[in-house]
Parts: sequence; C-alpha cells; structure tokens
Amino acid sequence: MVKADLVKQATEAGNLEGSVSRRAVEALFESLGAALERGDRVVLRRFGAFHTAPRKTGVARNVRTVELVGIPRGRVVRFRPAPGIQSFQAGS
Repeated sequence: MVKADLVKQATEAGNLEGSVSRRAVEALFESLGAALERGDRVVLRRFGAFHTAPRKTGVARNVRTVELVGIPRGRVVRFRPAPGIQSFQAGS
C-alpha cells in the first residue's frame, strides 16, 4: 500500500473530495515526522507505536566493493505493533 492508496481509501470512507483527503493524509505524515524528529513517541491505538532509538556507531561492509564503511551515530525510527495486528507481521 502506498500513500495514494491511503488517500483513495480516506476519500471513499469519508465521502470527501480527493484533494481534501490528500491534504489530510499528508498532514498526518508531516505531524508524525515532526513529532519523531522532536523525539516524541507517537501512539496510534489499535495500530502501534513509533519512537526513535539511538543507533550505535559501527562498521559495515559494502557488499559490492567489499569496502568497510563506518556507520555514524544517529537516531532511527522504530515501530512496535499493537497486540491486535502482531499476527499480520511478515513470517507469521
């Protein structure tokens, strides 16, 4: 599913115009991204929670050139699914 699919479903579910649905979906993702950049935790009930976690420094290998590449410190986004949707995870 891509963003266009979400817009289409929001349009159909809410009897809205496509442009209104598109702006609503984009606003949702912008708000989610801004909250994560601030370090906030985003919880969507019955779906799951997004949070940021520190990424450790390390060394990885470029598989094409076999060259060692440094991994800088940073933050990564993590997602923890709600109990109701855990059965839909890949490999289950």
